[in-house]
Amino acid sequence: METIILSGGFAKRLLPISEFIPKPLLPLGGRPILDHIIAKVTGLGIDRIYLSVNKRFHDQFEYYASRRNDVRIEVIVEPTRSEEEKLGAIRGLGYALEHIQGKSYLVVAGDNYFDFNLIPMKDFFEKMGNTTVALYDIMSLEEARKYGVVSVDDHSKIIDFEEKPHRPKSTLISTGIYMFNEDLPSKIKKYMEEGNNPDQLGHLIKWMIKRDVVYGFPFKGKWYDIGSIEVYREVFNSFNK
Repeated sequence: METIILSGGFAKRLLPISEFIPKPLLPLGGRPILDHIIAKVTGLGIDRIYLSVNKRFHDQFEYYASRRNDVRIEVIVEPTRSEEEKLGAIRGLGYALEHIQGKSYLVVAGDNYFDFNLIPMKDFFEKMGNTTVALYDIMSLEEARKYGVVSVDDHSKIIDFEEKPHRPKSTLISTGIYMFNEDLPSKIKKYMEEGNNPDQLGHLIKWMIKRDVVYGFPFKGKWYDIGSIEVYREVFNSFNK
């Protein structure tokens, strides 16, 4: 399973602290956010990771990768230096996949913090043989409005996906952790050729569930999308309690 950590954003909502440090390299508990993600990924037995980054911060990611001796990290650099130039998460993933060939893919957003084990999700994905999305019950309809909201049937098949809905149908949300089959590059290519939104992977999942079987895998534990200074402060402080 090839692993891609999406780290190409510019984190405007985290300004000014993200002006000089990319969000995945911000510290949590004395370690970069990326360290926490990679610890969970390597727990799957994965020994090579691709970081999809932008050109503005690529030197910091290259330095980070050079300091990790326990896992092989390859940095793929998108040709973008500003928010106005950014490719968007889906187009950026497609760009990264031009440099990668695998039979399956684990894709993780680089601004995630979570404490749960990914092995059960991998076992489920391999058993079902279809795209699988990690889900989390945020327990609040108000909070759910900030995320991709998911509805599943009794067999864990995703039957509805709404990106940041004004009126969420549930509190079950996508976490930014995905497992895909080897046809992911061709699906992204078709998605983009149809002129669809190039940003937010939830739009790709919504497109996919109309054409394929896509499953959701719920997790319990701690999960945070570190998308704002308030959330970053909350997670940061939790390490100092």
